[in-house]
Amino acid sequence: MHYISIIYVNALTSCQVIEAEKRDEGLNKSLDSTNKGFALLQKMGYKPGDGIGKSGEGRREPVGIELKVNRGGLGQEAERRKRAKELEVFRHQQSLKRKKLEQEAQHNFRENKMSEQKQRSILKYLKQSQQVCEQLDENKDIREPLKLYYWPLELRPVPAAEETEEDADVAEGEDEPEINEQLGEVTEYLRTTHLYCIWCGYSFDDAERLANDCPGNTAEDHDDL
Repeated sequence: MHYISIIYVNALTSCQVIEAEKRDEGLNKSLDSTNKGFALLQKMGYKPGDGIGKSGEGRREPVGIELKVNRGGLGQEAERRKRAKELEVFRHQQSLKRKKLEQEAQHNFRENKMSEQKQRSILKYLKQSQQVCEQLDENKDIREPLKLYYWPLELRPVPAAEETEEDADVAEGEDEPEINEQLGEVTEYLRTTHLYCIWCGYSFDDAERLANDCPGNTAEDHDDL
């Protein structure tokens, strides 16, 4: 039974191949006078190779035949191409979105890195400023900082026993401003009280020399020096 089925399938396949070859041969064969429509055209003055129409600029070959060899509906192929195009557009848009998200992630990573580096730099200058402030205050016999965070934490005055818990919390720095604000205050105090610039690294003789020779009270002001 299985052997007969194989013979049947082979025979059917051979018939389909022969049919396709004959069909292609007939479609590829140019029309001649045996074709009634062609014969009528010749009677009206048409010559093989010329275009149809009064001026001879029309078609030179008949409209091609596109055979339908599958079982799909007449509009199925157009719908399939439409869906394929929509899928292509969708994938392209998704690719653009992924690239944008990757670029944003890289940008945010660099921004965070820069922010971390800036924070470390600010903290380093703040500690330097606090140490210098304590030393210069000590030289002027100033026994307590104007504000607690003007001096290093380990050198700040110890709260007296009668002070409240709230006073102790303040002494430990719980209500202190952000470190960039602390840095700005401490460096400004050094400039006005001690004529000292943390960025230049020394004290000026007078306020006029400080104003003329020091470019400013930020690290950015000294970048070009």
